[in-house]
Amino acid sequence: MSRATVVTKAGAALCATCMLLLAGCGGSDKAATTKDGKPIVTVQVIKDSRMKKMTDQAWTKSLEKACGCSINWQEVGDPAWDQQKKASLAAGDVPDINIRGFGSGDMSEYGSLFLDLTPELKNMPNVSKMFKEDPYSKAISTTTDGKILGVPGVAGAVYPRSSTHMFINKTWLDKLGLKVPTTWDELHDVLKAFKTQDPNGNGEADEIPMDFNSPGTGGFGLFQPNVLLASEGITVPNGALGMYAENGKVKNYLTDARYKKLIQYLHTLWSENLINPEAFTHDWSKFINTTRGDGKTAKVGVTWMYTPEGTFGTENQDQYITIPTLKASENQSEKTVSPFNGDELAYMPDRVVVSAKVKNKDAALKIVDALYSADLSVESRYGSFGEAVKKNGTDDYTIIPKPENGDWQFQVSMGDRAPGWINDKMKLNLPSIHTAYHDVDGVYDEDYKNIDFNKDVLYANMPMTSDQSKTLNANYTGITQGAMSKFANWVTKGGVDDEWDTYVESLKKNKLDENIRIEQQVYDSFKKNMRKMDVDMNNVAK
Repeated sequence: MSRATVVTKAGAALCATCMLLLAGCGGSDKAATTKDGKPIVTVQVIKDSRMKKMTDQAWTKSLEKACGCSINWQEVGDPAWDQQKKASLAAGDVPDINIRGFGSGDMSEYGSLFLDLTPELKNMPNVSKMFKEDPYSKAISTTTDGKILGVPGVAGAVYPRSSTHMFINKTWLDKLGLKVPTTWDELHDVLKAFKTQDPNGNGEADEIPMDFNSPGTGGFGLFQPNVLLASEGITVPNGALGMYAENGKVKNYLTDARYKKLIQYLHTLWSENLINPEAFTHDWSKFINTTRGDGKTAKVGVTWMYTPEGTFGTENQDQYITIPTLKASENQSEKTVSPFNGDELAYMPDRVVVSAKVKNKDAALKIVDALYSADLSVESRYGSFGEAVKKNGTDDYTIIPKPENGDWQFQVSMGDRAPGWINDKMKLNLPSIHTAYHDVDGVYDEDYKNIDFNKDVLYANMPMTSDQSKTLNANYTGITQGAMSKFANWVTKGGVDDEWDTYVESLKKNKLDENIRIEQQVYDSFKKNMRKMDVDMNNVAK
């Protein structure tokens, strides 16, 4: 098939999708109303497949009452959204309101499609209150040219400081008479004992000393061993490959000697069969199934995850404890820190956006603002009053647990896809599954004391210009391909010492230094904005 044929067919499919989108958004200049004169607002939601229809969730009736309008819900599942999103942006037309479909990365290039909410804030008391009391929410919502093109979902009160926590099987340690490791060398010795001394007691050599979520070709993600760089003082974010901040300066660990040292350490573990041989090839479901063992017998000694619940299985989860950041060596001068992506968890930029072409603008803005009232913030995230939530009083709520149905919250609400503002002034009585992260994250308190969150964090979702975004993305293609293939090869086959200088030079040729400079510009601009808004990240991230 010729390239021209491929382009023609792709273009035809895109045009067809665009026509459907335009039909759904409405091409008329006339504002739509119901027979009794109520304004009609189209709200598009990118939903979890488990979620009930929006019209079957009682809280959406309260939303319609708040706006005095009729809501036309457009529900799109995750699999279909990628193509529809591209078509919508290409057509230059988006629905009146979109929830969870767009993010900060879209604003730099397609910002003109969305309504600037800055002059509208005077008529949006709930959003304005959030921006005033939590100025970081406003900082991540403000584009490089001073516009507010979307409202973030904010829920810092119910998230940890990091998604990634290191777990070890304490039952195995106790059985073998071993202490919790505090250094890389001690971890090595523990893993060797896990491998050879049958700690799960089933008489089989089936223990996997260490496992992790497989690093992909697109870069590092959550629950992967690059977070061990925190042992050497690097606050690892969940962002652009290798980028981090140290004392206000953006750096990249891909060419740092500490990264080379980590690779050498991991290769030692691999060469001694202390890492799951499928660690670089298994998919997410296989990784999770491995950590759960066979339902009764634990199989994994050390790994990284969010909480024990849902990770190790109900029969085995009590065997695991969280351990604080290890030292790379006993007498190191660097202070240990912790990986950090708490800002990414707690602040979801542009969770709600409004079309620049919206006809019933007043009604649409009322919808957005109502979603940030206390009651609807809770109901949209946890479920409707009387069904999934009990309202005890003003800003006081009890979430009704359904232990027999783990998908309950995702069926009766938007879950963590919801907009809204969950803040620490609310009293939320949550089921244990929602609070398990407290003890897990608290283990790292001493490590977090070594982080200045105003200087040592490369923040997630920082606004950037279209040119900055395009240049970074273009350069990262070569950088990522080279770096990730080398990481896998060096850990599994060795060779980092011989190939390191050539590797560093290749990253420079792929314009790593240019990306560092651009990331620094983005960071400096964002910090300037934060200072204007009196944002103190040491308070935000506490």
